[in-house]
Amino acid sequence: MQRSTLVGLKVGLIALLIFIAMIGTSTNAPATEWLKEAFLGISFTFAFGLGAPEALAYVLTGVIFVAIFCAGYFVGKKASAKLDK
Repeated sequence: MQRSTLVGLKVGLIALLIFIAMIGTSTNAPATEWLKEAFLGISFTFAFGLGAPEALAYVLTGVIFVAIFCAGYFVGKKASAKLDK
């Protein structure tokens, strides 16, 4: 595996963890519950705020989490590739 791919995976994971921590710290829950709180909080926003059905809200929340990871991955991979040159 190339170095830039590994850096991209690490940056993507860190971006996702920072996003979860930002949402999770706004609740009075232990750190072990932050992922669940972030997922359910965003799902609630889609369901109540936008009026989406419950199943669609869960799918959209999953898409948001994957999109944040992918964005971090591509940023990390591009930055690492530029530093390698």
